[in-house]
Amino acid sequence: MFEQEIIDILKNHVKADVTLEIPANKEFGDFAFPCFNLAKELKQNPAEIAKQLVKKLEKKGFVEKIIATGPYVNFFLNKTKLAEMILTEIHEKKDNYGSSKKGGQKVICMDYSHPNIAKPFGIGHLRSTMIGRAIYNILKFQGYKPIGINHLGDWGTQFGALIYAHLTWGDREKLKTDPIKYLLDIYVKFNKEKEKTPELQNEARKWFKKLEDNDSEAVKLWAKFKDLSLEEFQRIYKLLGVDFDSYDGEAFFKNKYPDAIELVKAKMKTELSEDALIVPLENFKVPAIIVKSDGASTYLTRDIAAALYRLKTYQPEKVLYVVGSEQKLHFNMLFEIMNLIGKNKSKFKHVNFGFYLSPEGGKMATRKGKIVFMEDVLNQAVDLAKKTIEEKNPSLENKNEVAKQVGIGSVIFYDLVNDRIRDVVFDWKRILDFEGDTGPYLMYTYARASSIIRKIKAKMDLEPDKDVDFTKLTHKTEHSLILLLSKFQEKISESLAQYKPHILAQYLIELGRKFNEFYHSCSCLNEENTEIQKARLLLIDCSRQVLKTGLKLLSIKTPEEM
Repeated sequence: MFEQEIIDILKNHVKADVTLEIPANKEFGDFAFPCFNLAKELKQNPAEIAKQLVKKLEKKGFVEKIIATGPYVNFFLNKTKLAEMILTEIHEKKDNYGSSKKGGQKVICMDYSHPNIAKPFGIGHLRSTMIGRAIYNILKFQGYKPIGINHLGDWGTQFGALIYAHLTWGDREKLKTDPIKYLLDIYVKFNKEKEKTPELQNEARKWFKKLEDNDSEAVKLWAKFKDLSLEEFQRIYKLLGVDFDSYDGEAFFKNKYPDAIELVKAKMKTELSEDALIVPLENFKVPAIIVKSDGASTYLTRDIAAALYRLKTYQPEKVLYVVGSEQKLHFNMLFEIMNLIGKNKSKFKHVNFGFYLSPEGGKMATRKGKIVFMEDVLNQAVDLAKKTIEEKNPSLENKNEVAKQVGIGSVIFYDLVNDRIRDVVFDWKRILDFEGDTGPYLMYTYARASSIIRKIKAKMDLEPDKDVDFTKLTHKTEHSLILLLSKFQEKISESLAQYKPHILAQYLIELGRKFNEFYHSCSCLNEENTEIQKARLLLIDCSRQVLKTGLKLLSIKTPEEM
């Protein structure tokens, strides 16, 4: 907002691209324009260019002062005007501060979470689930109409493997008493046996083909595995505060595959290769397999059918797939095929992300039994939060509920504060750390602000109000905090443009730090000047509002006390 105002001032006198910097030392202003790149063109010393430029520039809007400091042109904003505009807007808009209607209710389909049926909800599923949910929340906050789709992995050869394993080594009692652990155990057993006897994969293919052909025994077992898995998933989603608009998984599109295959055959060149139907694609080293040699569908076939259904049913502006980076080739092929059959591939976007890696190294793989259960992580986080509360605030009311919010919030924030494209080492110590750049740190900052407001209400009968004397906010920590609050909308837009929630998460960390600097430098509760106290009270309330809204967009709750 203010950057653009300054850029516009400079553009009247600078032909080159204008890039602003933020001075590390606030004595040099709020923004700075370096003149080094102009030296070659103007054949002058950068410091001299800065001096000459300052003489030409016109102060307007929020710009109060412009000076030259060496090779930089430094811009100072009017602190009072800035404080009045930003704090008044936050106070009036409250939960809606930072929101917009720019999305125009355009529909965005979002395919995220999509765990596999008959497998436990592992820590690896957290990435797609929470990255997807954060993007969903931000889209909605910016006026779009996101459609959250949980494209369950409820179809494919792995179900043939599970059916075979259950019929061969199964224990019906274990299936009843501890279904998810049992299903994981037999899946791991099948893959271990397959390493010794590779021909077992043929049994998996055979049973999946039976499933596709509606064999009664195969369908009955598949339905049982699915129902038991969904119960598990719903419990985890409830803990995470996540829901979906659709649970249409791969099996939902079973009857739509034939039409998708016929459309591909009509629009593109297809070939038979070893009895499999393939599509040779330019710029791809391997062909796309549309139908397997045994006549069964493929992962790609199912995604083509799903994409066609979503385009027809929802008429979306875009379709986002929040899926791991290892699926890049798959989605490149899918988007290319969609383009060749007449659907603009610019409508589709693969929002890829890195793995959770085990502390020993390597990806956590279900088929090898290397998995950390999501529920175990959440439970341990909540237990640690309870222990911390008992040590620091044993008289806290609603301790269990607060511990739940803090524990689960710590896990979510640990995931989202990392750039999604990077791999993340699963580290219990870091994930449950309640110090440093963490979710609990931000929740505690919010609770601290809430506590100040309650105490001032009890002591002075004062509540946050926009009718204050903004000239009283003169301390440098007050100004830097207000300037940072003004960037909230910008950071939300940046997060959305790149589909990277970590941009918002890291902004909130910076906001938490700035607030705590202000808190330690500028007393509100013990301030004797009532006008200063009122102004600071408003600043505290606006800071807690932005923290609350930002964390809510990341699906993290903010306890009033900790």
